[in-house]
This record gives sequence, C-alpha cells and structure tokens, in this order.
Amino acid sequence: MKRTIERLKKLLNLLVEDNFKYFDRVKDPDKTLAILFKELLPHLDKKRKLWVNKVLNLLRNYGSFSEEEKKRFIKELHSVVTLKFSEEEIEKARQREIPKERVLSPPEKLEKKKSYPIKAFFQPIESVKSLNKRRINRLKKLGIETVIDAIYYLPYRYEDRTTVTPMAYLRPDGQFLVKGKVVKVSLFETSKKKKKILKVLLYDRTGTVTLVFLQEKVFGYYRTLFTKAKELKKEVLAYGLVKRESGGYSMVHPEVEILDPYKGKLEKLGIILPIYHSAEGIKQATVRKDIQEVVKRVIPFLPEYLPEEIIKRLNLPGAPEAFWRVHFPYDEEAEELLSFKTPAQKRVIFDELFLFQLALAIHRQKIKEEKGISFPVSEELIEEFKKSLPFKLTGAQERVLKEIAEDMKREEPMNRLVQGDVGSGKTVVAAAAAFFAAKTGYQTAVMAPTEILANQHFKKFNEFLKPLGVRVGLLTGSMTKREKETMYRAIKEGYIQVVIGTHALIQEGVEFKNLGLAIIDEQHRFGVKQRVELKKKGRMPDVLVMTATPIPRTLAMTAYGDLDVSVIDELPAGRKPVKTEIIFEDEREKLLDLLKKELEKGNKVYIVYPLIEESEKLELKAATEMFHYWEEKLKPYAVGLLHGRMKQEEKDRVMESFRKGDFQVLVSTTVIEVGVDVPDATVMVIEHAERFGLAQLHQLRGRVGREDKESFCYLVTSRNVGEDATKRLKVLESTNDGFKIAEADLQFRGPGEIFGTRQSGLGDFKIADLRRDFEILKLAREEAQKLVEKNPELKGLDNLKELMKFRFGEKFDLVEVG
Repeated sequence: MKRTIERLKKLLNLLVEDNFKYFDRVKDPDKTLAILFKELLPHLDKKRKLWVNKVLNLLRNYGSFSEEEKKRFIKELHSVVTLKFSEEEIEKARQREIPKERVLSPPEKLEKKKSYPIKAFFQPIESVKSLNKRRINRLKKLGIETVIDAIYYLPYRYEDRTTVTPMAYLRPDGQFLVKGKVVKVSLFETSKKKKKILKVLLYDRTGTVTLVFLQEKVFGYYRTLFTKAKELKKEVLAYGLVKRESGGYSMVHPEVEILDPYKGKLEKLGIILPIYHSAEGIKQATVRKDIQEVVKRVIPFLPEYLPEEIIKRLNLPGAPEAFWRVHFPYDEEAEELLSFKTPAQKRVIFDELFLFQLALAIHRQKIKEEKGISFPVSEELIEEFKKSLPFKLTGAQERVLKEIAEDMKREEPMNRLVQGDVGSGKTVVAAAAAFFAAKTGYQTAVMAPTEILANQHFKKFNEFLKPLGVRVGLLTGSMTKREKETMYRAIKEGYIQVVIGTHALIQEGVEFKNLGLAIIDEQHRFGVKQRVELKKKGRMPDVLVMTATPIPRTLAMTAYGDLDVSVIDELPAGRKPVKTEIIFEDEREKLLDLLKKELEKGNKVYIVYPLIEESEKLELKAATEMFHYWEEKLKPYAVGLLHGRMKQEEKDRVMESFRKGDFQVLVSTTVIEVGVDVPDATVMVIEHAERFGLAQLHQLRGRVGREDKESFCYLVTSRNVGEDATKRLKVLESTNDGFKIAEADLQFRGPGEIFGTRQSGLGDFKIADLRRDFEILKLAREEAQKLVEKNPELKGLDNLKELMKFRFGEKFDLVEVG
C-alpha cells in the first residue's frame, strides 16, 4: 500500500507542478491513475473505497472532459489524496472496522511479600541471587546498575497478541494474530535450489493464510503438530508478519499454538507482549527474560512510598501492583494498554512526574529559605534607568521590571524566568536588573548559549549601561589566552561590573569579586545544573533567566518549575503583526514581484537558507549558490551575503553594511536567527521552510516587523513535501502567537528535540511523555506542592524521600536534603 500511495502522489504532484507545466507531457494519466487506485482498493476502509469507486467511474469518462475540466478534476484528486491518503490514517480507519475477538491467556500473578525499605532496592544488580554473571553483564549493557534500575526499565511499547484479526482484514507488512483450522499440510521442494519448504494452509470464515516454514530441523515437529490439529479439527493460533504472496497472504515462521481446552495456559500467544529497548547483540526475547527474571524476584517486596491520602484521593493502585502490571500486562482493554492509559500505567507515570515535581518544589523551597542579597532598589533608581533610555518602556516591560525590582529587594534569592516573544524587549529589562546590582556594589554575569548572542548582548548592555557609568566586559571561548587572563583579572578585582559570556563563565578560572546577579539567556540550552554552577560563583546571587522561545506550559512546569515566571506579552507601540504566507517553488515569479514592490518602497529584505553550500544528498538551494541568482533577479538593488563560516569581524561588517543601507537584500543562513536588529527590514523569505522547526521559523520571522511598517514573511517550499511539513507551515500562516506556536511545535517534535534532551533533563523520564501525559503532570505538580507546603521535610515519608533523591536529587542539588 505504501508504495502505491507514493506512486499515486508522485504522479499527481507531477501533473499539478508549476501550474500544470508538465501536464501535456504525461500520456494517458487516467489509465495509470485507474491502475493505481484499483491497486489501493483492497487496502482501504469503507469510506475511502466509496470515494475511489466514484473516481474510477469518472476516470472512465476522462477522455470526454475538456482540458479545463481535466485540470480541475486532477487538482481535486491531488488535494484529496494529499490530505486524506496517509498510510497511518487509512490503517486507523481500517482497524476501527475490524470485528473484534480476543484470546486471553491467564495472567502472571503477583504474590506480595513483606516489604523492604526502598533503600534496599538501590543495591547493585549483583545482589539479586538468581542472576548469573552472563545475565548481570547483559543487564549492565542496558545501563542497569541497581535493582531499582531494572524495575524502572519499563516497556516502551506493547505487542497485542490477544486480538484476533479475521483473515479478510489482513494487510501486508503488519503483525497479526489469526485463528483458523488447518486445510492442508504440504512439503515442497523448490525446482531451482532443491530446497524444502513446509506450507500449512489455515482458513477461517472470511479467508485463508499460508504459514511457511523454511528450516528443515523444525519440519518434523510442525508437520506432526498441524496434521494432529487437522485430524482433531482443533483451531490454531498463528502470530507473525503478513506478506502478500501469489495473490494470497502468508506468514513466514510465525509463533504458533494449538487451542486446546485441556492443555491450559497458552505460552506465547493470547498475551500482550512488553517490548523493551535493547542493546547491540542482545535479542528482544533475551532482554524480556532478563528484566522479568529480576522484577519477578523483587517487586513482591517493593514498599508503598506514596502518602496514603494521595493514593486514596486519586484512587491509585499500589506501587507493587502497578509496576507488576506494567511488566506483566494483562488487560481486557488492549487499546488502553497500547496508548498507556491503564490504571497501572497511569500510576507509574504519575509517580515519575510526582517525584520530579517534588524535587522541584523542595529545590524551590530550599532557595527561598536561603538568605540571599537584599538590593535597595528605590523608585529613584528605577526612574534614573528609565530616563536614560532613548525610548519609552511598554506596559508589559514596566510590569516585569516591577516584579524583578520587588524580587531583588527581598532577602530570599530571586529565581525568575522572563518569557517574551522576539522583539518584545527582554534585554532592556535584564540590563535594568544589572544596573540595580552595579549601583549596590555587586557584579552581574550574563550567560548566552552562543558567541554571536554573547557579542550582541555585549553591544546592547553597553548601549544601555555605559551612559550610566557601568563597566561591561566580554568573555568567550574564542578569545586568546592573554585576553582571557586580562578579563579574569578585571572580574576578580571587580573592575568589570557586568560580564557577558558563553558557558566559559562557569569554568574554573573565572572568579568574581562580588557576584550578586546571574542572567541566563535562551536557557533551554542550559539545564538546572548549569544554573547551579553559575550561582556557585557568588554567595547566593539572584538569578534571572530569559527566553525568546515561548515555552509550552507542559515544559515550563517541568524544566522550569523551580522558577517564578514573568511574561512580556506586548510588543513595542506601533508594531504590526507580520503577515505570513506559504509560497510554492513554482510561484517564484509571484515572489519576485512581491519583493520588488517592497524594495521600491525603500525597505530591506532577508532571504534565509538552511545550508551554506549546495548539498548533493539534499536538493536544497544554498545561500552561497543562490546569492548570484538573487543578484541577477533583483537588479538594480544590491545584495549581500552572510553565513556562519565567516569570521566574527566579517559578520559584523556585513550586518553593519546592511543596517546602513549599503545593500538592500541580505542572503543568509540562520546566523541571523538571533541578535540582529534592522528596523527597516520588512520582508523575511525562508527558503526550504519545511527544513526548519516551528520555533526557529518564528524566531526568524521576528527579525522583521521591528517598526510600524507592514511586514511580510514568505515560507517557500515544494508542493511535494509531506503532509506533516505542510501542517507545520500552516500553523505559522494562522498565528503570530509564540505560545500557540510552541504548543504546536511540542506536538510535532516532542520535548527532547525542542530542548536538547540531555541538557534539560527532560529525557530522564522512563515512561512519562510530556505531550501525552499533560493532565497527569498538572495533577502531579498540584499534589507535590500541597505535600511540600504541609510537610516540607517529608517527615514520616522516608521511602518517598529516598526514592526522590535517588531519581532526581543530583539534578536539583538535593542529595543532602533531610
């Protein structure tokens, strides 16, 4: 089916490409389309079958259509097939139509024993007596060092071997369980290689399937088994990968069992099979055996560690029962299990998120209890800063500045996250905080994830603070040894009051005389641990964290649950939202007209590419290659080029020339994503827009619309890109709201990709999925906060405290808690 859909889409794409440019060159498209649609028919659900049958009727009359009618018909086919014919959606629709029958083997029973303290489960895996050395080595290869690691080595998916699919509903390349009676058992010899093959024909009321066995050593066993089943008219269960063969369906070497009421429990079928992550050289069946060997031995002794009132209030199963059911699933509702919605799975997911939120809440409480610096931020000081600015702050900036000033006045250390869309003016608010610290005799460290951003902040902070007499310095990895040593000395002696830098700031050589404020920008590149490292450079300095990447609430509640949140949700006065439009490759003439109109008005244009030079593997137009194309097409306007391989001075020189107007069009790679401000740039063209993430596209779009002029963003893509890419780009067309875009990005890409999994620690969850489990996350957060307010030291909850420290203590510097 997949191949047929691909061929169908390819043909329709070709027919509509470049406004039917190749339409006349394709001979008899109706005949090819009819063949492809007929090939698809057996694999479709009822609704799509009806539509395809209508299409086939129309294709019979295709020859009598006028050219205009043919094109309209093909365009409609293109739209429907593009939007409605994905393999995944067809499969879901077919599954909903299948009559359900289940075969269930009795469950593996948990026999609870007297529980041990949770600390006993932190012992090395070697402490499980039944494990031999080979097993221990295999478990260690999977990253399992302790007993609890094995309990938390949870299945990432399940294989349903309980739901019987009628043979008429089978489809190639899927795993299915069938139930039927034996019609024929045959041993063949191939004519070419004289190789023997055992074939067994099974049937049910809807159709047949052939079971194929190729290894001679098993022929005797299976021949006897199936011949007996045929004689006794017993039903056979077979589970395996279905292939299409000579017009019928076959399964090669399936798992097979005879349904015998006297035999009792089924061994390999009639069960839901847990699938675990494996490692090189270890089979899935071996991983499963090894893990289940450990959990069978230890889960009966697992203590309940959640407070009783939480278990009762949320109606949760006990910890041993939940972990047992996740490793040994047995559920009447297979669909619930496959989508991680059984009570046992929900309990284990809740536990993981609750432990994380508990660690966050205690970390936050610990910060609030510690004595920090109380900065005497007076109204006069705030006014002095505001008067020095060449512009008026927005209402949102005023509000956030007030929140920061109030935090800085308090003795408890500030721990605040400032979120704001591109161009909302976070830097000026951060500069104000640095000014308040400097006026009180304290230094500020500003940490940025890249040198480009660090350089940009250095310029901006200098611009805001130099007129107020505050000395600003820069420290980055690319500086010479001598430059670094000079800067180290100036920081240590307190001459530099505000230091801007990359992660070089948290290295050993950097000593501050009196660090009072740490500002971290684009903090999704840094985890809690980096924040802790930077804070160690001073005596409980205040922490201000900034981001222009709007963070979905789901992630803010996990990655930054230890921070108070401020939002700058207002753009400077007169700013208009940027109009965004998807433009296809074949509409380049239209794009050129739009660009020339803007250039005629005296405005500037960005054209961004994902690569520096042409790549042979990816058919992408690259910045350096296309620079000459735009030079030619946009004459008499001058075109400049900017990319990441240029030296910093060269980049600065190009940007300055663009800003001054030496050229009106800048062809660039994504180096302009951050730290660039050209007020009269009104157009952002993003080539191969499908190659970028939503947050990155939104950041790039934020480089235009900096003034009160109407601005535009054109997302250039091919008509042949996949459905997901088109859906992503449509999100940008429909909204300028960074938070809506961030939520959509989370749906498309997932938390690990958005944040850089390892740094943020969001990849440490064994079973929880922040996209799927948002409701459980909210519940876990509420319960964790309630518990910490009521019982901050977790008195009487030793097992819970120990487990929290073991799982997440190091991340939050909580190893010594309690």
